[in-house]
Amino acid sequence: MTERIPFTRSSRDGPAFRTVHHPAIPRPRPSAENLLRVQRIRWNEDLLVVAAAGEIDLATAGRLEQALRGHLPAATVLDLSEVGFLGVAGLRVIESAAARARTERRTTSVVADSRPVLRLLQLFGTETQIPVYRRLDHAILEVPNQ
Repeated sequence: MTERIPFTRSSRDGPAFRTVHHPAIPRPRPSAENLLRVQRIRWNEDLLVVAAAGEIDLATAGRLEQALRGHLPAATVLDLSEVGFLGVAGLRVIESAAARARTERRTTSVVADSRPVLRLLQLFGTETQIPVYRRLDHAILEVPNQ
């Protein structure tokens, strides 16, 4: 926002003006609920789809972690196709859930198609530990039959 203030010195054409810049007033950050939506969809008795939409970062990773807690079926597909940003905190939640699934003899897979999400999964080598698919229907077809 700019404000014009008359300069104290005058010229023959009238008072001179200068522009004063005020620092922008910081806006409050949206709540975690507004930054990330997480939905648990029970596909069948052996498959749970956890769909996330928004940004997964340090502020919102807890919401994803909460959705991946408790008693889970034989297979879990984490659908990140609507996620525009995945931070390291979110990646740690995904890796932790997959490690827990392995110890409990369950499967976990990820669906992602946005460049920022795929890039982070690739940089940390997560796609070598957890199957990553570009489409949800492909992930569901690959779920082992129990």
